[in-house]
Amino acid sequence: MNAQVLSVQLSDSGWWDRRMREDRARAERNQTAAQRAVTETVLARALELGAESFALTGSTARRRRTASSDLDYHVIGRRPDVSDLPGDIDIVATSAARFYRQLMDGDDFAQWTLRHGCILHDTGPMRDGLRLIVEKQIWPTADRKLDALADHRREVERLLRMGDRDAAQEQIRAMLTTAARGLLLGAGVFPLARRELPGQLQSAGYASLAPRLDDVIHGTPELAALAAALPILDHALSNSHVSPAA
Repeated sequence: MNAQVLSVQLSDSGWWDRRMREDRARAERNQTAAQRAVTETVLARALELGAESFALTGSTARRRRTASSDLDYHVIGRRPDVSDLPGDIDIVATSAARFYRQLMDGDDFAQWTLRHGCILHDTGPMRDGLRLIVEKQIWPTADRKLDALADHRREVERLLRMGDRDAAQEQIRAMLTTAARGLLLGAGVFPLARRELPGQLQSAGYASLAPRLDDVIHGTPELAALAAALPILDHALSNSHVSPAA
């Protein structure tokens, strides 16, 4: 969903109600019965705590789940307790004021919710967040992602030296995912769900990095193959017009 589309939609007074109806229907289609039950429970608990807005986010919102996918939610309000619920659940909870600051500061997760999430409840903050994106022409900053790569890399190299293949793959998957999102943002492409990133990288000209990310998402590469991803990432970064901080 690009800024031009957002601008046209927000000029229609009835669009927000239609968006929320469509998002609820999309969330219904994209979840299994068990996932819907969890989402309904988390939403109900968030509303009991006075949530202003609630969205299903991540790969489930776009029907792009993988074996490692969590159920992801974005709450404007207090974080509900989900310790008794099944599965891996990830909740980002924030105040409306902080949500607006995150948008202004170039946070891509806040924009992802508004562009691609299924908004299931909103008393105004998420609608107003969309208006802020359009009026201020806000685009997330690539540096927020790329600045985190140094810490990722140190941990990857430690795990590779230890020979811990499983942990190294998990860390490299996180590193390459973060790098992909930064590179795409720098290329003017809004990153989608993790499963979609390899295709986006390929289209954006990062043909060598795309299969490496796909491999650590879907495959079980050996240690040597995991290590080989690092110079490929370095090459992609050196040939981009964005670079991580030292």
